[in-house]
Amino acid sequence: MIGLIFDVEFMWGFQARVAGMSKSSPSFSFPPPTVILGALAEPVARRLKAGEGNYVNTIAKLSKSLLALGIKSLNFIPLKYQDLNRVLALRTSDNVRYPSPNPGEVYASFDAPARGKTSTSSIDGRPPTLRVFMVFKDDIVKVEDIWKIKRIGSKESLVSVIDVVSGEPTVIRGDIETDYSYPISNAIQVIDTDGTWISEHFVSPFDLSDSPAVLYSKGLGVQYNIGLPFRDLSVKLRLNGWVGYKLNNEVVVGRNV
Repeated sequence: MIGLIFDVEFMWGFQARVAGMSKSSPSFSFPPPTVILGALAEPVARRLKAGEGNYVNTIAKLSKSLLALGIKSLNFIPLKYQDLNRVLALRTSDNVRYPSPNPGEVYASFDAPARGKTSTSSIDGRPPTLRVFMVFKDDIVKVEDIWKIKRIGSKESLVSVIDVVSGEPTVIRGDIETDYSYPISNAIQVIDTDGTWISEHFVSPFDLSDSPAVLYSKGLGVQYNIGLPFRDLSVKLRLNGWVGYKLNNEVVVGRNV
C-alpha cells in the first residue's frame, strides 16, 4: 500500500465539463476524481509503454487499485463561467465542404457554443494550489509519475506539480477528522463540521465499469462535499464500512482494504 500527497499549481484554472448535457455544458467547481485519475494515467501509461488505445485500460487498472482520493483547495476559490468558443471542424460530406464559404448557409458553417470553464481565483496572491491525497493498494503508481502530471482536465488545463510526499499510510477505523473532500453516504456520519463546504456530483473513482461520461449520464454518481479555504476547515466523521488513511498528519476517507 502506498499513499501519495501532492500539490499542483494551476496556470489559470481548468476545464472539466459536465457530461451528457449539451455542447454548452458547464464546468465542475473542482476537478472530479476521475479527471485526476485520467491526469495520472497518462504518465503511468507512458512508463508502462502502453499504447494510446490502452489508455482507458490504464485508468481502469488505477481505479481497481485505488483505495482513497481526496482533494482540498489550499488558497483558491473556484469561479465557474462560460465563454464562446468557435469550433473548427473541417470536413466534406456528400461532396459538400464544411464549412461553406457562403455565409448564408448557416447549417454548413462553424458554430460557437458556450463552453464551461472554472477559474481558480487565489485568495492570498500566490499561485492557486490544489492538494491531492491518493492511496493505492499496490505499487502501480510511482513518485516519478506524479511529477510528470502536466494537466488536469482538457489540454488547456495546465498545472505544475510543486511537491510530492509518499509513504505507507496508517489505517484509522471509527471516528476521524479531515479537511479533504469526502463522499456523502449513509455509512459516513457527520458528527461536527467547521468552515464552508460545497457539494458536487461526481462519478465514483472506485468503479469505472464504463466510461465516466456514460456513468454520469446514467445518474450513477456520488455526491461529494468539498471545503473552501475561507477559514479553519474540518469535519468529524464516523465511518462504517469506510476507513481513514493517515499520512504526514493528513487524513483522507477511503474504502476498506
